[in-house]
Amino acid sequence: MKLKPILALMLSGILIISPLEGNAQSNEVNEEVLSVIEAKIQEIDNLLLSSPDKVQCYDICTQAEIEKQKETFLDQVNNIHVVVEEYFNSLDESVQSYEYEALAEKLDELDLEANKIQGEGEDSDSILMDGTEESNSLSATKYWRYGDILYYGIGSDSSAGEPSFTGHTAVLSTTDYYVIEASKTSRSGNKVHHWNRDKLWKGASGIKQYKVTTLLGRNATATERKNAVTFGLNQKGEPYSLKTALWNNNYWYCSKLTMRQWHNAGYDLRGARGLHWSGYLLVIPFDIRIDANTRLIKNWGTSLPGKI
Repeated sequence: MKLKPILALMLSGILIISPLEGNAQSNEVNEEVLSVIEAKIQEIDNLLLSSPDKVQCYDICTQAEIEKQKETFLDQVNNIHVVVEEYFNSLDESVQSYEYEALAEKLDELDLEANKIQGEGEDSDSILMDGTEESNSLSATKYWRYGDILYYGIGSDSSAGEPSFTGHTAVLSTTDYYVIEASKTSRSGNKVHHWNRDKLWKGASGIKQYKVTTLLGRNATATERKNAVTFGLNQKGEPYSLKTALWNNNYWYCSKLTMRQWHNAGYDLRGARGLHWSGYLLVIPFDIRIDANTRLIKNWGTSLPGKI
């Protein structure tokens, strides 16, 4: 399938150009961005084909050679994450990076392949609330780790069953099946909530769970994850607002809170250039998703662990 027509459709409306500048410059920038994105998608496809899980040589390779293949593959995965983030940050502010869903989906696919290589795939042992592992006889519905990030993107259904214009993030809490999230709700107020995830995630679509890692792919420690949760719990009840600076501690929206929780643990999740709105620089859910420190660990779709 040709990627250029798909990407062109996804990128429509991205470039904000005054009428005096004409269409020539717009088309030139558009084509350049499309070309780079296509190249990066092709690079990821080639990397996926080289996965040790797909290139079988177990009958002829020594264990040392197999481990070297895995190490090389994981190093390449980490590198492509960093390269993509650097590219997003290099773009002119007129180009909105959150439109690049095709590239983000490819990175997600790469992450799931890396998880399998590391023995952390969806069929591996379940990770519990305290970060320990139980036997693989447990249902995958127990796959839940505090500090991890729940996400759905622009266009996915919200809990109200309507397409989201912004996407949404929340951080998994140390309390079973609870999340920490800043949100606007008709019944419970516009503020930071600490509650069961069924309050705002039941009925949503495209739900994904991301872990936080170093740029070298090493998982955040239990202490770092707890620091992220603790920061969020300390903001419980604080008011919700989009009109707030990133380092203001009095008002929160979903992805700002998620970013700041992990900043408290020593990670900067502002992976793209964000979005300027009403005089403020926002960090949007896609910025966190595309960050080189976040890696997809579970694709939930429309369901979450346990009865919801």
